[in-house]
Order: sequence, then structure tokens, then C-alpha cells
Amino acid sequence: MTKKETYLAFCEKEKEIPIFSQSWYLDAVCGASNWDILIVEKGDEIAATMPVFTKKRYGFTFLQMQHLTKYWGAYFPKKFCSPKKQQKLMRALISELPPFDFFEIAFSPSLTDWLPFFWEKFEATVGYTFVINLEEDLEKIYQKISANYRNNKIQKARKIVQIISHDNLQEFYTLQRKTFDRQKVKIPFSFDFLEKYDESLKANNARKMFFAVDDKNQIHSAVYLIWDEFTAYLLMAGDDPNLRSSGAGILLIWHAIEYAKKELQKKKFDFLGSMIETVSKVRRDFGATQVPFFYIKKYNSKLLKRLHELK
Repeated sequence: MTKKETYLAFCEKEKEIPIFSQSWYLDAVCGASNWDILIVEKGDEIAATMPVFTKKRYGFTFLQMQHLTKYWGAYFPKKFCSPKKQQKLMRALISELPPFDFFEIAFSPSLTDWLPFFWEKFEATVGYTFVINLEEDLEKIYQKISANYRNNKIQKARKIVQIISHDNLQEFYTLQRKTFDRQKVKIPFSFDFLEKYDESLKANNARKMFFAVDDKNQIHSAVYLIWDEFTAYLLMAGDDPNLRSSGAGILLIWHAIEYAKKELQKKKFDFLGSMIETVSKVRRDFGATQVPFFYIKKYNSKLLKRLHELK
């Protein structure tokens, strides 16, 4: 078997591999021929894996994450999860990396030890995500939401909109684009990219879109929820800039949390971090716990590093 065929079989066996590192997800975001997998074996068992995606630009080679991929890094089966084993396996993975000028990925929050990368002259910065423990009682989760959200925004929105779910991806993309336009930022992916991505997520029963719609059929807000074996992720959310005051976006997030617990029966709800002050406040107002993760990077090209510093 090829490495990818070996990894596909491994993914089917190892249900705890996060969605962002699943082989079918890598096909969806990178293209089936554009990613590779690093594998370290012990005897006849896979002990560690790590996906890589190579991009060539301006004569430089980049090992980075693709759009709509929030976490990568190493994965270890339970048998190889001890700190001592992980450190040795990480160094083995690093030795398997293809040549690059710049490397940058975000570790999953479950990976708390990046020392082997430090020893190999990589650097790290800390990012934060926000996570809700869905194993708690739903009413307890709801009561952790700020009083302003519970008593004002959610109640107000319930009088204005209803929540529906359908597969009109164009409507979702239009709302996403409005959200980026409001922030004066170019949307980082095309509709064609999102359409192919969505087809794969739908085929693997790993996504749901929710829309908050008023009695005039105006869409106030929308969210795109994805999930793996244990965790639901708020991958994307968008609001109509002219209708944001309705509070529909807050109501919709609460609906996604309810759905993740009651229908999907997941253990965690991950907001997929943000370092933006206003966004992090919203996450905290939902009672989410702030959880650190690491961005790991390294320059092998002094010229590229200098060019980045001059930006």
C-alpha cells in the first residue's frame, strides 16, 4: 500500500483523529494529490502521523495549512501517548519533513508539548480557542451564558427570527462575503472552493448549516457547523451587516451548541479560536473556557524571513 492508502486505513481505525487531519478532509481542502502524510512506525504499528501541505510561491517552498483547516500537528494513538514517547516520535516526524523555506502550522490544543520542535530551532506563539464542555447538563451550560445574552439578546432574537437548516450554500457564501466586506477583508476562498469542500463534508455527514430568517425571508445570520467523533466546531459564521442588531447571531450560536449536545451527542463545542478582542469577548460570554494552543513556525530561508519582516 502507498503511504496515503496506509493512512486512509489508519483513519478508519483511529476514530479520535481530529476532522482536520482526516484523509477525506485533506482531500477536500488540499486536493487529493497536493498533501502528504508523515508516518512513524514502531514494529508493525503506526505510532505517529502528521499531514503536510506544500505550496510553491515566488520560488519559495511553504509548508502551511490550507483554508478551513484550523489545527494540524502530530497525532499519536493511545498506546504512544506518554510524554516520553511523544517527544521521541515528534523528533522522528520532524526528520521526515520535506525541504522547506517556511513552515507554519497550528497544533491541536491537545498537543501541549512542542519542545522537540524548539530543540530543532522552530519557534512558537500561543493562540487561544474557546471550548464548552458538552458533557455538562444543558441547563447548566445555558446558565453559564452571560445574563445579557440569556435575558436580552437571545430572547429578543426569538421574537424576530426562526432558525432553519437547508443546503443553500450560495446563500451562506453571500452572507460570509458580506461579513468579510464589513471588516474590509477579502474573503480568503472562492465559492468554487467552498462548493467542493461542502460536497465532501456532506458526503461524510460532518456538517450542518443553520440560518436565522425573519418573516420577510431576510437572512440575519448563518453558521456552518462541522464535527468529528467527539467535538463540534463552529467553523464559520456570518451576519447581514444591516440586521446585526436583532441578536440573531447569538441565538444561532446557542442553537448550534444545543444541536451539538442533543442531536450529535458530542463531548465538546470548539469555537475555533480568535485573538480579536471583540470576538473573544463573545466566546467568554457564552461561558466557554479559554484554551491555549501553539502556532509553530520556522524559516529556513533568511531572505524570505527578511521579506516577511519588511511587510
